[in-house]
Amino acid sequence: MGENSLLSVSAPVYADAIRLCARLFGSPLELADVEAILRPEESGVLKPLIRIEGLSREVEAMAAALVALGPSQKAEIALNRAFCQLFMGLGGPKSAAPYESAYRGSGRLYQEPAGEMALLLRQQGMETTTDFPEAPDHLVVELALFDDALRLGAVSGDESDMATAEGLRERMEGWVPAFAQSCRDHDRTGFYASAASLLAALLARTVDWPA
Repeated sequence: MGENSLLSVSAPVYADAIRLCARLFGSPLELADVEAILRPEESGVLKPLIRIEGLSREVEAMAAALVALGPSQKAEIALNRAFCQLFMGLGGPKSAAPYESAYRGSGRLYQEPAGEMALLLRQQGMETTTDFPEAPDHLVVELALFDDALRLGAVSGDESDMATAEGLRERMEGWVPAFAQSCRDHDRTGFYASAASLLAALLARTVDWPA
């Protein structure tokens, strides 16, 4: 058992961090996003992450990678190129597919994990939206469902809601480390590699539910 797995994070704080991670991997960053990340950690967009014990190294690596890319406009261009190459398939064999199916079973997309996630979405009364027409096992879809389950479980205190959140955390903990390794192998900016490593470290932490 790794050191991270011994730590727990309160459900509301966990949800804020997961929502931020979904933003980072959901679409290419705009100039305003880059500038927000470059603000001091205590007041910038990364604040939800530094509130969590043990993630400072990954947060600092993200910020350092961004600074190394140069002025904000230049960094935005470099990050957009990296996003398209890594997550939209433009990098070919040097992509880091953000789909659970890519890291389970045969590695082919739209396999069993996609069907399982489609069923889970229906059970939770949710569906993918037209402005994000991705497979149900896309990283951002799973993160969004986890975020929702964390917030619902924290408010309701219902065991089934909390079990849904725990199941999603364990599900992603099973494949996101491999996704993070793929990002480290192929991300030339270092930013997404650091962000994916941070997400993997975050998912190794259990949820601390309100009493």
